[in-house]
Amino acid sequence: MEYFAAAVVFFFAALLQGVSGFGSGLLAVPILALWFPISVLTPALSVINIVVGGWIYWKNREAARPSQWKWLIVSGVIASLVSGSLLLTVNEHFIKLTLGFVILTVAVILASGKQLPTAEHTPGHIAVGTGSGLLNGLMTLGGPPIVLFLANARIPKQQFRATLSLFFCCIAIANVANFSRQHIYAEPHFYLILALLPCALIGASVGQKLQHHVSERRFRQLTLVLMILSGLSVVMQSIK
Repeated sequence: MEYFAAAVVFFFAALLQGVSGFGSGLLAVPILALWFPISVLTPALSVINIVVGGWIYWKNREAARPSQWKWLIVSGVIASLVSGSLLLTVNEHFIKLTLGFVILTVAVILASGKQLPTAEHTPGHIAVGTGSGLLNGLMTLGGPPIVLFLANARIPKQQFRATLSLFFCCIAIANVANFSRQHIYAEPHFYLILALLPCALIGASVGQKLQHHVSERRFRQLTLVLMILSGLSVVMQSIK
């Protein structure tokens, strides 16, 4: 029953990612963590993120600017490899609580109409990529730093989606390689992957079609609402 419920949850999570370019982890992880430990979720969802992220990137590849974000991606991959090695020893409650408050603070500032410094320079890209990579390696919740960064930079919708998908796909590949090296994968991981992957692909496909009906303004509003909701969910889960 848990696997069926998880598949339904992930269908909607992947649909959200198909529309916005992110959000599957933000929506799915707090719910799936009620049934599965983080040590099972993170390795399994990393495999799924390769497939879904790669597919969404391919659909939006004409808007991608890989060379513009190379330090963002490289630092994210390195940080994800480091944090993935700490998966079984980390205090996830403290990290979730800190992450939740950071998400809420920045998202509320952006929702107020203020624009933060864009960090459009190599050190800024490295800082954002590192933050996202660390969180992704620990909890597959690496979206908030890079999403808030790109939302603040106000780049076009399709480039936003392409950049996020490329970033998530690259660090997911790094995660899977790292977890495989540590011999973490076992039967529970593969059962969860088999249950979630078909629904993830269907949901992402539906979301990809729906995103054509979302304007740039609505897209930015959706992004900020998702970030505020995700911050609240992470804080509530950590307190629980």
